Amino acid sequence: MKLGVSTYCFRSLMMSGQLDLNGVLDWVAASPAGHIEVAGMDGGEYLDHPDVVAAAAKHSADVGVSIVNYLVSGDLRTADKKEIDRLRQQLDIAKAFGATIFRHDVAPWSWRENDPGEFESVFEKVVEGCQAVADHAAELGITSTVENHGFFMNGAERVARLVHFVDRPNFKVTLDLGNGLCVGEVPGKTAAGLIDVAASIGVKDFHIRRSAGDGWLKTLAGDYLLGTISGHGDLDLAGLLALAATKPDVPVSLEFEGLESTPDAIERSLNNILRLAGAA
Repeated sequence: MKLGVSTYCFRSLMMSGQLDLNGVLDWVAASPAGHIEVAGMDGGEYLDHPDVVAAAAKHSADVGVSIVNYLVSGDLRTADKKEIDRLRQQLDIAKAFGATIFRHDVAPWSWRENDPGEFESVFEKVVEGCQAVADHAAELGITSTVENHGFFMNGAERVARLVHFVDRPNFKVTLDLGNGLCVGEVPGKTAAGLIDVAASIGVKDFHIRRSAGDGWLKTLAGDYLLGTISGHGDLDLAGLLALAATKPDVPVSLEFEGLESTPDAIERSLNNILRLAGAA
């Protein structure tokens, strides 16, 4: 298994200034992981600081921790030219990082269409936007991806349909093994439906309840989710990781988003993933 870590796991430490991107690379170099995904989710941080990108690319090579994926926000519901151009610029950042995979959103995380007609009209524009982004990615030798993420472009059927209609050989999926729960889909169904079009795989775990207090995410199925250390939650991670193992060349990255303290929770998650995958 090609196991790595998303910088999203370190967001609290990075936001507080306790770790910078090079510090994350150092931490990962001393861990059981071998690569990172850079989550530039706010959209502008790395665009505005090419010096940070260049320094991280060099440090990545120095410590032997590759940067495999660069993840950014995006909104292609109208296939707006300005937004497409911004994502093309972000692709250039991915190239500068040395990443071979690029993941972008197609809508705000919490947005959901009001009715099937709105879905179809927005879907048509999303396809157009994804094609334009993927075409620039191809020029750079990068695989462009969307993630099964949020409430709109999530669930195996919707995401697989998008890949089919975009119809670009370098357009695939950053498959999150847990996110299907947000739209009421069993994780095994999501993973099985998308594993063949996955360019990268994200691992997380959730506590799942039928009722919960403040701070839990309510899904479209009426369940409540709370992120936790991988192996401490309710997902069948052993089964999901066995499915991921059928694609040994696809990088697998931890995305911890629980309330437990980091970096201890990250280390525990990595060790549990390796144990559950039978690779410890």
